[in-house]
Amino acid sequence: MYTLGIENVIIVSGNFDYVPFKGSVCLDGAIIAKVCKTVYPNDPSVPKIPKEQCAEWIDGSGKILMPGLVNGHCHGDMTFARGLGDDMTLREQNEAFRSHNWFYKFINDDDRYYARQLGYCEALLAGTTFICENMYWGLDERSVSAMTEIGIKGAMVEDIRYDFSNSDSFLPAQKLKEITCVCREAGFVPVIGLMAEEDFETNRLRKAFDLLQDIDALQTMHLAENVWRKDLILNKYGMTPVEYLASNGFLNGKFIGSHVVCVTDNEIKLLKESNVKVANTPLCEMKIADGIAPIPEMVRLGVTVGLGTDGPLWNNSSDIFREMKAMALLHTISGGIRSLSKKNILNMATTRGAAVFGKEKEFGMIKEGMKADMILIDPDKPHLQPLLLGKNENVTSALVFSATGADVTDVFVNGKRLVKDGKLTGVDVQAIIEKVKLAAGKIN
Repeated sequence: MYTLGIENVIIVSGNFDYVPFKGSVCLDGAIIAKVCKTVYPNDPSVPKIPKEQCAEWIDGSGKILMPGLVNGHCHGDMTFARGLGDDMTLREQNEAFRSHNWFYKFINDDDRYYARQLGYCEALLAGTTFICENMYWGLDERSVSAMTEIGIKGAMVEDIRYDFSNSDSFLPAQKLKEITCVCREAGFVPVIGLMAEEDFETNRLRKAFDLLQDIDALQTMHLAENVWRKDLILNKYGMTPVEYLASNGFLNGKFIGSHVVCVTDNEIKLLKESNVKVANTPLCEMKIADGIAPIPEMVRLGVTVGLGTDGPLWNNSSDIFREMKAMALLHTISGGIRSLSKKNILNMATTRGAAVFGKEKEFGMIKEGMKADMILIDPDKPHLQPLLLGKNENVTSALVFSATGADVTDVFVNGKRLVKDGKLTGVDVQAIIEKVKLAAGKIN
């Protein structure tokens, strides 16, 4: 007996090399138990698994089923500040927002709690099933409950400092261990956040990495994000940020570099040799004029690259479909046609995105034995038609170039249907919106 069956969907997944086909999927609780091709072309309406074997059955005729999307870099704290960073570079924002410590002066922990929840709701509705929360300020165990209440999966980045504006205010090892333990027990991936280039001091970084030796967690840093940060380290140490970190032995397989825009071919080799993962945010990089990361070169050298949106202050929306299109077109114009294939892009949003957090064997594909993190998309809309299978299939093209989060109708996380017919189940989204509106009104 299966808990859920979905019939007659168009399945698109990396384990099938992204070749779309009509099929059926059955779940056993949180796990994908069965993936079957429909009896095609003899009778596309007949699934191989009878309905009576499933406690719940969904007729997915005409819809696309694909793995849930992975957002590898987001700042949910900033949902209340959506759009307030428009027409400013990151450096200009640093100057403009320094006096109130990036709005911290105006808000409280409750405001940030609901701001994050609004971001998680937005992400789920747009097909994201795993999100990495790069917290600005810790909420301790409330960080876990903020994500748990919405139901999305994720990674939680706890800054190694009490306050990111005070670079030497490190949390004690015991506190970091407690945070990572609570995070892991709740089913989330614990990550420790490190300082950006303007705060690089060799003794400070050595102290930080020594502290992390006994912490069972991933590490992340805004790395080589723009020219001015790169030049800071180049002028100070005679090396680029990546070269500096590598020369001091700070790069390792637990390290996730966010953005990673300003790097050379040699630096990409250093990242690959150290098994560093990358979470790139193409729309953010364009919006705040960071630059164009050499993602095609990273992919060719085998660096694990995932996609992120960054926060609403730097991107405005949380939609990985938009990031897929941006990644494809940005590198087409900068590096030439075929710089990245549709498969490359879909990988970043699914299985490679999961690999950034060491979870590629757990989710990211529609595959028997993996977690049932998956989404349904309704292509019965003008911008997604005609939809073709076979020799001239254009389903993968529709997913990368035409679809948006608004086309997602249903979202499953661990087999639980969190979005049904475009609506979140079990979450009062409007109540959260009202709380975030009140938080936004405090800014002056």
